[in-house]
Amino acid sequence: MLLHAQACRLAETRPKIIANPEVARAVEQAIIYALMTCLQTTRAAGKGLAAARHERIMIQFEEVLAEHLSQPLCLRELCGLIGVTERTLRLCCTEFLGVSPSRYVLLRRLKQARITLRAADPATASVAEIARACGFSELGRFAGVYQTAFGEPPSATLRRLPGSVSSGARFAGSA
Repeated sequence: MLLHAQACRLAETRPKIIANPEVARAVEQAIIYALMTCLQTTRAAGKGLAAARHERIMIQFEEVLAEHLSQPLCLRELCGLIGVTERTLRLCCTEFLGVSPSRYVLLRRLKQARITLRAADPATASVAEIARACGFSELGRFAGVYQTAFGEPPSATLRRLPGSVSSGARFAGSA
């Protein structure tokens, strides 16, 4: 919990630092490791082989997402990379995350797009190129989903000065 709060604070107060791909990757990996460690320690006691298998699937899911988040993978391709059926991945995501795999991927991509938009130079960057780099192929849909999630269009985030906070930011979901 503390690690997540510190990562959020770093992203809000020092967006240029967190925009560094190496730093962002390190923070992401630390949070994923902490999450998976929590899941393993709290669920391992008294659980059977199925629970342990589901935990391993979720760890693989996070690893695959970390490597392929910018690629527009369909659920079938994602499952192929993990080595599970769609039904199994849906079951695991519902159990551990409370959302479908597709929804979780969308939330992770939206969060990455927001971080990138906040750190980008509006004079040289475009919403379209950032959206594509974050795995979105339908730019109109991206803009609508982004506005619903954060309360502002992506262009407003891009134009905002680094370090300033949006009054409309209301990201719903943890990704």
